[in-house]
Amino acid sequence: MRIGKFIILMLAGSLVSVSTFGQIISQNPSPELPSPELPKPETQSVETIDRKERIGRSGTVIQIPRAGTLLFASFDTNGDYIINKAEVASGIKRAFRNADRDSSKKLSLVELEGWRVAALGSEHAAPSNFAFAPNFARTVSLETFTSVLTKLADKLDTDDQSVMDGKIAFSDLLKDYRPPRQRQNDNCIDAIRKERKRAEQQCRNTRR
Repeated sequence: MRIGKFIILMLAGSLVSVSTFGQIISQNPSPELPSPELPKPETQSVETIDRKERIGRSGTVIQIPRAGTLLFASFDTNGDYIINKAEVASGIKRAFRNADRDSSKKLSLVELEGWRVAALGSEHAAPSNFAFAPNFARTVSLETFTSVLTKLADKLDTDDQSVMDGKIAFSDLLKDYRPPRQRQNDNCIDAIRKERKRAEQQCRNTRR
């Protein structure tokens, strides 16, 4: 009997100690441990192009060469992609010497036409023969030749604010051009595809 009572007392004491220990834990919870910080991945800046104009088949603004750009680009003798007044003056004299095949100090219309094809890229490129030889003139002097190309250089040098700085950058040799919007009916390929689709649909309907 004594042994049984002793065992019962031991069990009761253990239950009381377990309950007390549980209350202590519930009243004093363990502090939350901070999670270790993971190293942040290295970020690399990606260079992007900020396109101002939308690219598309219609409504697109493109840049095309202005009049005489092939000629004036050849005036850049030091390779800095900028044509100054001295380079323009020497380039015009050099162009006249190249055009004057017979060294007569005057250009015939045949010489002028041959020079325009070689220097401007086409017989239809501006400035035209009439710009150099108005009023049906038969020859072109150095003074007239220089005057026409100098006026053209002034136009290329003038910026959007009508300011001239005496330097023609290669970007000044271009101008904005907006192609006209194409009508759907004017596109022959679309018309052919539409007609083919209509014929195929008609053929399917007759087979039913």
